[in-house]
Amino acid sequence: MESIDSSQSTQQVIDTDEQPTPLDGGDVTAITPVDVSNTTDKGKKSGFRQMLPKIVIGVILGAGAIASGIYHYRWTQYSKYHLTTDVAYTSADSYPVTSRVAGIVTQVTVKDNEAVNPGTVLIKLDPREIQASVTQAKAALDVAKQQAEVARENINNVPPTIISEPLSPIPGNQPRLVLPKLPQSVSKQIEVNRQQYKAALATVTQRQVELKQAELQLSYANINAIAPGQISNVNIRVGQQVQPGQTLLEIVQPNPWIVANFPENQLERIQPGQKAEIKIAAFPSRKFVGKVESVSPSPVNSVAVPSPNSTNPVNNYTNNFNQSNNNIRRIPVKVVFEPDSIKDFESRIAPGMSAE
Repeated sequence: MESIDSSQSTQQVIDTDEQPTPLDGGDVTAITPVDVSNTTDKGKKSGFRQMLPKIVIGVILGAGAIASGIYHYRWTQYSKYHLTTDVAYTSADSYPVTSRVAGIVTQVTVKDNEAVNPGTVLIKLDPREIQASVTQAKAALDVAKQQAEVARENINNVPPTIISEPLSPIPGNQPRLVLPKLPQSVSKQIEVNRQQYKAALATVTQRQVELKQAELQLSYANINAIAPGQISNVNIRVGQQVQPGQTLLEIVQPNPWIVANFPENQLERIQPGQKAEIKIAAFPSRKFVGKVESVSPSPVNSVAVPSPNSTNPVNNYTNNFNQSNNNIRRIPVKVVFEPDSIKDFESRIAPGMSAE
């Protein structure tokens, strides 16, 4: 509207100049000058206000382009001396806890995520059947000992026959006796008795072994932890029948490490002992420090890794990649944590966490 008002005022000035002044009529018309510069300044201000958003947007875009260029340059320089990968995950030693004997579960003393030490009782089985086997083995051992004692006495109960035959006297010599001589049947019987005694002793030894085996089976009724760690995957309940070799739960040991899958064309720059910075998705505000321990001699099984120019998505947890026409194999690199870096996090870092 300001531009329209300015044109009307100008037209009035022109019309006034063209009309003659009626000096002889007695009436005098006063002409008031119009300030054209004021309206011009308002028009300039209005145009500046309209251009201001465009100027601001241009400045922002320019600053963003400059920042992007700086970031790209710095990242390029950083990547020359540092290797990175987001195809990594945590791992740790774990072992399954299995039952060595058959039985019915009477007690489960631990829960998931509970910390345990070596010797901690995890699961108890009903010991009555195994205890009966121990009692039976003890009775068998007692019988074997009694039989061995009887066999030993039979050896001593064979009466020896002493035969004395006088010899013809020799001048100047005293008569001499023939040494005791056992009949052949008696000698054979003694040998038989001795063999029976040896067999009885062997039976005693066998019964002792059976008793120890039964007592060992009885000790297996209490399933204990053999290493420190954290309980995981408890899949057993009270009253459940278990069989030898059945996995009841797992124990994850507090020694996590990182498995980082690097493209094979970067392995030339990776050496054991190199320092590494580690980020775990579960702890985004925490930076861990580690070092390269070893490089796997073989690539990841059944994993096709897209080339850097590929747009195929990556699943960090499973480390699986969609098929690409230009695949680069990845090699697992084991990175261990520095002890001070992982302090108080040993039991919190679970196997399978995403890392980079």
